[in-house]
Amino acid sequence: MLVSKYKLVQIALVGGLFFGFAINGKAQNEFDVLRYSNIEHYGDARFNAMGGSFGALGANMSSLSINPGGLGVFKSSDFSFTPSFHYNYSESVADNTLGTDGKLNFHFSNIGIVGTFEASNGWRSFNMSVGYNRLANYNRSVTINSTTDSSFLSTYTNELNSFDFSQGGDIAEMFPFTANLGYQTYLVNPMAADSTKFDHVFKDSKNIKQQTNIETKGGSGETYFAMGGNYGDKLFIGGLIGIPSVRYEYNRFYRETSEEGDTLTDFTAFSVNENIKTSGAGVNFKLGMIYSFSDWFRFGVAFHTPTVYGLSDSWETTVVSENKNGEKLTEKSPYGTFNYIVTTPYRFITSGAFVFSRYGVLNVDYEYVDYSSARIKQDNSFGVGADFSLENQAIRSNFESTHNIRVGTEWRLDPFRFRAGYRFQGNPLDSKFNADYGSNLYSAGIGIKQDEYYFDVAYAMRKYNSVTSIIAQHGDYATVDLTDHYLSFTLGFRF
Repeated sequence: MLVSKYKLVQIALVGGLFFGFAINGKAQNEFDVLRYSNIEHYGDARFNAMGGSFGALGANMSSLSINPGGLGVFKSSDFSFTPSFHYNYSESVADNTLGTDGKLNFHFSNIGIVGTFEASNGWRSFNMSVGYNRLANYNRSVTINSTTDSSFLSTYTNELNSFDFSQGGDIAEMFPFTANLGYQTYLVNPMAADSTKFDHVFKDSKNIKQQTNIETKGGSGETYFAMGGNYGDKLFIGGLIGIPSVRYEYNRFYRETSEEGDTLTDFTAFSVNENIKTSGAGVNFKLGMIYSFSDWFRFGVAFHTPTVYGLSDSWETTVVSENKNGEKLTEKSPYGTFNYIVTTPYRFITSGAFVFSRYGVLNVDYEYVDYSSARIKQDNSFGVGADFSLENQAIRSNFESTHNIRVGTEWRLDPFRFRAGYRFQGNPLDSKFNADYGSNLYSAGIGIKQDEYYFDVAYAMRKYNSVTSIIAQHGDYATVDLTDHYLSFTLGFRF
């Protein structure tokens, strides 16, 4: 499949946003920055059911990660926890062939406690909270089935042939994560006519069957420490120190199988298995306030500083070749590690809430995020780092500001609460790309509220899409439609 150079850039960029790449053994790039900058906001079931729209309502522990001013709205102490189920379903299309896959994950999307204390001099209360909220889910699984006349092995031979081996050189030392793996498994070999040049075993093969499985695991969440106050039941303010953590794992299994009866090669198949793991933590600060203009209208505003992450990557690649005699050769790369720092964008949120007496509420959040302000840099505390000037230039050129909208409503029919929400995540890609990394989330839920306890259930569905590379250098790609199904349950107690 032939595409323009400009289209290749689009494919590589958008595919990397969702699933990441390991290129020449280097796993840190602008795609990592966007992954950890993009926050989905999950939490307790009430919050999830209303699309995460709580910026001017408050009195909800998950909303503190958006507007900590909501801490001042609490009238009593509170404890809650939320077990959640996340199921991702994917449909891929490549060469008019459909591939489907799915992945189920269980985690806690919220747990926290609020303490309420009496105050004086116009201050009605002083509140403190410690808790955890889920920020993003990375659990996805995609299967792509396709065919090609241009083997992935040509990326290895192109790499080797770009170097002048007549001057000498050690393949294992120079290309430990890429071409050397094909060389050691006899998939890539010197040419008979010129031993300083290389060719591969599928060079004459056609209709090569491709199987690509991409699985990502993990998520990010924020442990927070917050303080807030209530002044005259009109002004509610709060501040929060957030300690977000990241755990991300990327596994890509790629296999090529020669056509049955292919006499132009002595090999039946080979596979490439890439694994990347990322872990780390960061820190940020958030300030927020809510002002009650009247019994029926509240206004909220919040500011989030950039999060500064210290991250550590580890990665390795394994290649297995299979010849027609049934023999298999396996070669593993060295175990690579690297430490680096990612700074995510700042965020600005404004909110408005309408209160319909004791019957219901409607809240709207607007969030501004400038993704082009994110950065990645070396971490010199662990030795000599790397130059990320190209990646930072790509961030400035390829990412832009987004406008995110969250709308949520809740209606009361004692002791029940009925909720619904919608969330629009804007596209952070520059308009020069014919691709959309935005998403839409639809949610609903029901709850029971009593004086001393409450129980809530929520369902949310998030839809988005991707263009995922099979062999980026060849322009082989698949379109992928993804749907997240999210079911959460909250049990809480007031005291």
